[in-house]
Amino acid sequence: MQYPRARGLMAWFSLFFIWSAFVLWFHGVSLLQFIMHDSYLYTYSLALHPDSNTLLPDALPVVLLIMLVLAVGAFLSSVTVAAIHAVFFLFRTAGALIQAQYSNPPAPRNPTSFH
Repeated sequence: MQYPRARGLMAWFSLFFIWSAFVLWFHGVSLLQFIMHDSYLYTYSLALHPDSNTLLPDALPVVLLIMLVLAVGAFLSSVTVAAIHAVFFLFRTAGALIQAQYSNPPAPRNPTSFH
């Protein structure tokens, strides 16, 4: 078992990107609508720039969406790794208990000396 921390880090980053892509793919549009409709930070940004002459949208909703998606991806990947470790710990502990139970020979019985 070489480099267990490197393998754990690779697993965490893989889960991080998978969860981030999942959240962005399935919930990205609704999150962006939520940010543009209910976010006070976005409303504040619009209030600061009321005379915007460009047709390009402000970058703030996209930045907020990216930060939110990455934060959710990091949280979900950490929870996934912790759950995987907990399941492996439970199986290893249960296996060790079962092995300890059946590996010890039964105690010898005392012969009946009194009849």
